[in-house]
Amino acid sequence: MNLKQRFSIVFSCLFAAVLAIVLLTVYYLFSDFRREEFVDRLAEKAETTARLLLDVREVTPAEQKKVDQNSITRLYREKTEVYDGSRKLIYSSSDRSDVRWSNVDLAELKKEGRIFKNVREFDVLGIYYPSGGKDYYVLISARDTYGNRKLIYLKYLLLGAFASGILLVGLLSFSVSKKSLEPLDVFRQQIQEIAENELTIRLPKARREDEINALANSFNQMMDRIDQAYARQRDFTSNASHELRTPVARIAAQTENMLQSSRLDDVTRAYMVSVAEDAFKLSEIISSLIAFAEVNNRRNSLMFSLVRLDEVLFGAAAELSSSYPDLKLKFDIENNTAKETDIEVKADEVLLKIVMVNLIKNAFLYSDNGVVDCCIRQKINSIQVIVTNTGPVPNVIDTEMLFNAFYRGNNTQNRSGSGIGLSIVKRVIEYHQANIAFHILDANTNQVIVTFPI
Repeated sequence: MNLKQRFSIVFSCLFAAVLAIVLLTVYYLFSDFRREEFVDRLAEKAETTARLLLDVREVTPAEQKKVDQNSITRLYREKTEVYDGSRKLIYSSSDRSDVRWSNVDLAELKKEGRIFKNVREFDVLGIYYPSGGKDYYVLISARDTYGNRKLIYLKYLLLGAFASGILLVGLLSFSVSKKSLEPLDVFRQQIQEIAENELTIRLPKARREDEINALANSFNQMMDRIDQAYARQRDFTSNASHELRTPVARIAAQTENMLQSSRLDDVTRAYMVSVAEDAFKLSEIISSLIAFAEVNNRRNSLMFSLVRLDEVLFGAAAELSSSYPDLKLKFDIENNTAKETDIEVKADEVLLKIVMVNLIKNAFLYSDNGVVDCCIRQKINSIQVIVTNTGPVPNVIDTEMLFNAFYRGNNTQNRSGSGIGLSIVKRVIEYHQANIAFHILDANTNQVIVTFPI
């Protein structure tokens, strides 16, 4: 559940609670008003009957009964009863027995003076009425059908208003929260686009000064600090690598010169061979770090152009031939489409050459015959560069681990290398939105496939 949904649910629940309290209060007040109004009508009827029957002596009970039965203000199923002080019934307007009164009820009525209660669907009112020095009890009951119908109508009206209000507020609250939090969605999308090479992305500022705008400002300031720190780290790596290359090259050259001397004894020569090997490894690491810095520097200002893959491969092989004269390159082009052969891709030529140099170099160093088989395969939706060699295969479950920095497989024993080359290759390939995969074809064949989408 996202933030917009939580805001909508919380706001809707709070509104529902407030609205329920208001509507229940309205219903309760109207119900109380209906009851009070009907009690007043019952009291007026009861007092009128008592005055005519008890105070006006000329009206007989039979005449009063006719008056009650033919009154235009007669209530539904109305019944009026009058008891004397000995609690004997002296008048009844109807023969029905909807509500019965006991002696206990009459005793309580004399004590309270007035009693109202509900018996089933009937509203019942009792009045203590003293007249002529005697005690009388006037009891009247009726059904307020008109008032109850209005109360039922109000109940359904309020329920409908409650349901409609909740639905409307839920939709409005979701719409308002979605509109209000829309800048956060934009921020999230832009933050997801931020990568190591996209540290210049900044969040847009809102038109009004609020918490979201303050968040954008804080994030942009943080990105400025990260960008500056990353630039300092990148510059340090590049400068340090170049500074280290010269003394290491001198050490390697001086060691080679000393090894050519015939005046060295066997122990000293063994030490010098070990120093030469270590200098070579250190030179390899520095070269990889320089290539890594070159990748980072160029990735910040890449200008892709159409590059022929065969020319890049031949250039990489020519560059490696001076250091590895035993390198043998077998080259082939396959066209698996009905179109003309087209092996151009949009890429940065310098970075792509770094990729091919590392792939061919690795394939040569870990081969058993010095032969590297390179094939450019043109397919309908992609162009693949396939580099294959024969030799020991790495014993790994997940070949993706081979692209981790400084990771070296078990087939690297007695072979020089820094473990950085394939990680640099993967970084460049991913930035070109291409894919790279390492396959073990059999117990003695390795293959790397680079796929450029068209």
